[in-house]
Amino acid sequence: MNGAPAAATRHSATAYLTLDGLTCPSCAEIVARTVQRHKGVKSSDINFALGKGRVVYDPSLTSTDEIVHLIERQGYKARVVGDSERSDDTRAEEQTLIQLLVALAFGMQVDMFYMSQLYGLYGSGQAASAQAHTIGLFVWAAATPVLFFGGQSFLRGAWSGVRSKTANMDTLVALGTLSAYFYSIFAVLTGRPAYFDSVTMVTVFIMAGRYLEVIGGVRARKDVRALLELQPDRAWKVDADGGISEVRAVDLVAGDRIVVKQGDRVPADSTISDGTGAANESLLTGESALSPKRVGDRVWSGTLLVDGPVTATVDVPVAKSRLASIRALVEKTLSQQAPVQRLADTASAYLTFGVLAVATLTFAGWWLARGDAAAALIAAVAVLVVACPCALGLATPLAISVSLGRATRAGILVRVPAALETAAIIDDVAFDKTGTLTAGHLLVTGTTVLEGLDAGEIACLAAGVEQYSEHPLGRAIAGACASPAPADGVTATRGAGVEGRSVDGRVVRVGSEPFMPVPVPAALAALANERAAMAESVVWVAVDGDVAGFISLRDELLPGAVAALAELREMGRTTLLLSGDSESTTQAVAGSLGVAEHRSRLSPEAKAAFISQRQAGGRRLAMVGDGVNDAPALAQADLGITVWGGSDVAGETSDVVLARPDLDLVPWFLRMSAATRRVTRQNLGWAFTYNVVAIPLAVFGVISPAVAAAAMAGSSVLVVGNSLRLMRLARRP
Repeated sequence: MNGAPAAATRHSATAYLTLDGLTCPSCAEIVARTVQRHKGVKSSDINFALGKGRVVYDPSLTSTDEIVHLIERQGYKARVVGDSERSDDTRAEEQTLIQLLVALAFGMQVDMFYMSQLYGLYGSGQAASAQAHTIGLFVWAAATPVLFFGGQSFLRGAWSGVRSKTANMDTLVALGTLSAYFYSIFAVLTGRPAYFDSVTMVTVFIMAGRYLEVIGGVRARKDVRALLELQPDRAWKVDADGGISEVRAVDLVAGDRIVVKQGDRVPADSTISDGTGAANESLLTGESALSPKRVGDRVWSGTLLVDGPVTATVDVPVAKSRLASIRALVEKTLSQQAPVQRLADTASAYLTFGVLAVATLTFAGWWLARGDAAAALIAAVAVLVVACPCALGLATPLAISVSLGRATRAGILVRVPAALETAAIIDDVAFDKTGTLTAGHLLVTGTTVLEGLDAGEIACLAAGVEQYSEHPLGRAIAGACASPAPADGVTATRGAGVEGRSVDGRVVRVGSEPFMPVPVPAALAALANERAAMAESVVWVAVDGDVAGFISLRDELLPGAVAALAELREMGRTTLLLSGDSESTTQAVAGSLGVAEHRSRLSPEAKAAFISQRQAGGRRLAMVGDGVNDAPALAQADLGITVWGGSDVAGETSDVVLARPDLDLVPWFLRMSAATRRVTRQNLGWAFTYNVVAIPLAVFGVISPAVAAAAMAGSSVLVVGNSLRLMRLARRP
């Protein structure tokens, strides 16, 4: 099987594809259905606007080679993401422009011949009739490259539909132009009026609209493409003898020393060991300001070293870098379809068959009413062309593509396209406290113990079991002891604490008050309440079944947290604080943030239950957490938002990941979602209104095929332009 990047399970694997040659959303729908019917394929999603696909298949029944070959038999180019060849937007744009220019050049010749006939420039009588026949042959010759070269994209798309036993948008245009073309050949040979001018004008207008669509698609993809192409191919590695040699970035392993020169992109996530500089991390984090770098700081793969050089030690291989995680997440998102997009694609498919039926009835009605096959054919062609549902198919995917690109550029990674729809209708936004609203850089402010016990000893016992913890509180406690002794048999209870056995055999339990084996002494509880009232977190310590004391920690609120929550309230959203900390600490933090409603001492399951209870009351909730103890709540919420650093970016419980700890991104994402929803509805409304008005006009012969083509192209261009407005509307203020 092809060495494709696939997320495999025991019975399935996932391949991410890049496709070239898709000319309309229905083309993507046909490819998806064709692949879906192939043996061993479990699901298939194709995103037209971004030329991406996601196929889940059984490796024992098929392979990526077979899937790619199947797509290429439909007339499209496909390759697995990660292969050396990449999708070339410039090439697609150039090919479409060449087709348009050829159609325009030969089409002008056709118009010139018809103008000559219209004004009688060739005289009259038998000689003029002979000249007209000769002119007809020339027009035939000039119209042929217009249709079969200039219009090859929609002819190829129509043929793919025939091979797949279905109809698409290209089917309508191809059927109309081919019908008029072959009838005109018959007319030239039998001395009747021909309609090559309609064929050429339809082709020119269609290709003009398609070229503008290609340009719009390139603009919609540019932010995403820029992110996916950040990874440099080469790196400068420091050899064992101190020399420097150029190697492939993918060959770097943890521990390798590299040199990053000024103006180069960092090849792998590394820690600076020598030198100072400044890095531009904007495309990775959304932060435009340069980040100063010195010895001990981390530099991220794909970021640009503006000032340098520096020597660094590779932390992880390229395949496990932060950029690789983001790329994997983005590739997965782009290959999926939002629910509203699936609805639009389904509507487009039904509309195509409906238009074919209307065109057939139009032809029959005109023929029966007037007995003129030529007039009937022209009316039917006008129906086929004017009703081509390109605008309907483009309405959703382009708007979503632009929004995904702008979100990525701002530092928001959307894992699930449906999140763009859900965020617009959120009522409540719930926040975790530690590591989400706070900076997560906790400092131990003191250790309070019972009389007769040594505070330093208790602190180091707690550090011994917490040194294996991933929670911010645990990491802070572990760092407070200079040399914590190792502990055995450490077990963690999510949302409660950890327990282990010290080297001298004592059982140490560290965590929340309910996690303690016995009730805490009243004197200690009073002191803990005083600390909590000062917005400090309290972590209790028990040794050999008895409460020994508590460790207090302070964490500062994230800069901008107060403003971000205030903005959410101004937008009409209710803000909530859900914390596992004590009531007094939670209340103090809630007061400083202006949050009226909060819940304390909540376990991860209790957070999820609280959200479920609100949802049962008809509220739609977003949960913002660090992903460590918030997985159940993130999964339960209508919209799960994970703050970067709390857990792996590709975690399966959240819909959206913030690439940096900037809570202002939360209200911005909700605003962008609302703008996307508004633009999508405008696009869909226009597309349906256009068809409702245009089809009857074509049926009754009010508009000709050429006018129909211009109207159809204009409709598509309007949808493209409206979608591209999101590039301006979705900018972060």
